[in-house]
Amino acid sequence: MRPPPSTRSPRLRRGFTLIELMVALVVFDVALLAYAADGALLVRLRQRAEQRDASVALAESRLERLRAAGCPAAAIGDSLVAPGIHESWRVTETASGASGPLRAVQDSVAFGTLAAPAAVVLRTSIAC
Repeated sequence: MRPPPSTRSPRLRRGFTLIELMVALVVFDVALLAYAADGALLVRLRQRAEQRDASVALAESRLERLRAAGCPAAAIGDSLVAPGIHESWRVTETASGASGPLRAVQDSVAFGTLAAPAAVVLRTSIAC
């Protein structure tokens, strides 16, 4: 014969209470929301890194083209490469070095959004 439910040992009770299940669901939901927020942040950071890498490649390309031209004349240039990417470059004459006259070259590529602008600036000297 079975003892009445009120006299049973607590060890025989199986399963979770409704309150325990609700607390577990809330903890699980908070963890999921944190994971989703981190995922969105990682996507934005990846896009920003890709923009920076493309901007550095663009500036390096301009500097290499000017270097390949030999002794570039003093000049200033400006262009809108793509929506949100603006490049400006400048070649100036500087004092002569040991190997002859020098040209200072600077290329600046601005990218990003209005809320989070960024720029890459590369500088070099070209001996003539």
